[in-house]
Amino acid sequence: MFPSRRCPSALRGLGLLVSSTLPLASLAAEPQTLQPVVVTATRLPQPIDTVLADLRVIDADTIANAGPMTLTELLQTRGGVEISATGGPGQVSSIFLRGSNASHVVLLIDGVRVNSATAGTNAFENLPLAQIERIEILRGVGSSLYGADAIGGVIQVFTKQAGADRAEASIGAGRWGTREASVGLGRKFGATRLSLQAGWRESESFSATNENASFSFEPDRDGYRNSNLGLNLDHDWAEGQSLGLHVMGSRGATHFDAGPGSDDVNRQRLSSTALESRNRLSADWRSLLRLARGADHIRTDGAFPGFVDTDQDQATWQNDINALGGQWAAGLDWRREKVSSDTAYTVSTRTFRAVFVGYTARFDAHLIEASARHDEDSQFGGHGTGKLAYGYRFAPQWRASASLGTAFKAPSFNDLYYPSAFGFSGNPDLKPERARSAELALRHDGGALQGGLVLFRSSVRDLIAVDPSFTTVINVNRARLRGATVDASFSEGIWTARGEFTHQQAEDADTGTRLVRRARQFGSASLSATTGAWRAGVEWVLSGERFGTAANTEASRMGGYGLVNLNASWFVTPSWSLSARLNNAADKRYELVQGYNTPGRNLFVSLAYAAL
Repeated sequence: MFPSRRCPSALRGLGLLVSSTLPLASLAAEPQTLQPVVVTATRLPQPIDTVLADLRVIDADTIANAGPMTLTELLQTRGGVEISATGGPGQVSSIFLRGSNASHVVLLIDGVRVNSATAGTNAFENLPLAQIERIEILRGVGSSLYGADAIGGVIQVFTKQAGADRAEASIGAGRWGTREASVGLGRKFGATRLSLQAGWRESESFSATNENASFSFEPDRDGYRNSNLGLNLDHDWAEGQSLGLHVMGSRGATHFDAGPGSDDVNRQRLSSTALESRNRLSADWRSLLRLARGADHIRTDGAFPGFVDTDQDQATWQNDINALGGQWAAGLDWRREKVSSDTAYTVSTRTFRAVFVGYTARFDAHLIEASARHDEDSQFGGHGTGKLAYGYRFAPQWRASASLGTAFKAPSFNDLYYPSAFGFSGNPDLKPERARSAELALRHDGGALQGGLVLFRSSVRDLIAVDPSFTTVINVNRARLRGATVDASFSEGIWTARGEFTHQQAEDADTGTRLVRRARQFGSASLSATTGAWRAGVEWVLSGERFGTAANTEASRMGGYGLVNLNASWFVTPSWSLSARLNNAADKRYELVQGYNTPGRNLFVSLAYAAL
């Protein structure tokens, strides 16, 4: 859809984001700005041009134009991340931020953690775009605000929130028998706001594996089905006092190849449920109390049946206060992870308790961000993290900044408690993985041209790896992550352009070998034009060569690739639009994981209705 047609909705959504979805609107006197307001960088809402962290935003228009893209593909195209996937839609996918491991990313859905406590990873493949309003990607250490696992960064997904009256619907179809539909409704009844969103997607897809997958190769179609539902309900029971209920659920069924002669299916349910109380206690003090549960339940049918369920009960009390010339975010986090499985883990429950504080201030041309956190884990005890950033605005639209921070990752249940099987078991004496990071940045914001340069360097210690006897896992490896990212965007008249490129060295600090599936160079670019009722654009996604094994053998080398995507939209009326998207237009053959197929050229056409 056209950004120009969506602008009124985007501005209303921005107001709702500040007043309802986020913990605290900026209470300090600030001039009005059209810069997007973000919250993930500091847990406080602020215009993005004042953020010192390396943050990317994927807005509602970009998501609406994504067509049949998966969330991982969208993050690669617009979020500055690397990805891997073991096949087509619904297959297991991973996100790499700044060269760190896939388990070094915290995923939040409206502030709630939803991940597997056994594998320690996030099921991005089963998060439907139909439920998502916007995405914020924090690249760099985030443990001082969000706790364990945020070595590479934090990805926060915001679902479609309750606000102004709206009605929307879409249907679409494309290659491999891909079909999808979604409907959404928003209503305001006095002091009560309601949003409902439902979606469905189905694809016959293609074979997840190829002949290089050895024993698991099965040349059949590995289809995917997903149904999803979202509910957001907010009620202002007094001035400055509100209660909210936020629910998102997704059910996916993915066929995959575990070997010839069997029909293997993963059935996964992801859900996020949160009850929130937001209270203005004074002119300079707002409070958020959130009680939530995140669930990741998976059942496997076929050659190797089984089930693993993760339930995370969570509580957050955050207080946002104006004091000492800036804004403070201080509070308590509590989380209990519980695992149920047909595998008899020696321990099935653990808890995290944390206290955190963050400070953000602007003094003339000087910008300061600081945060600290202490986590207590029932398994490995206490761990403290912190971050300090300083920025200087040496011209109205230019700023330079530097930051230092620390982070850690808690070992997963598989690492710690996996029962002895075939001579292998978990290691309950593991320590958390630890990271230190430094960053320098230069940014230009405002006007038609925006962009920046970020230099980053991180060291990760006590990385968990299989021991030489192949009987357990131990803290042994060290990683060195360093690189530079340059990005730029331009908007003038009918034209909008953007581009981002990263050069990095993500390697084992002891051997110098490159980390698995991490490229030296990767990036993306896009160009679009909007005129009258028409919009058309082209996207380019590129990645350098990668290795499929830690040994970096020639046999495991995966070549670099470049993908070209085309898209066009036509607003038949102000409410009705017709869109087409051609992904991988050149039908490029490439690999994300050795032995697994990737999508070839595919066309998707959709019809959408939106009334505000």
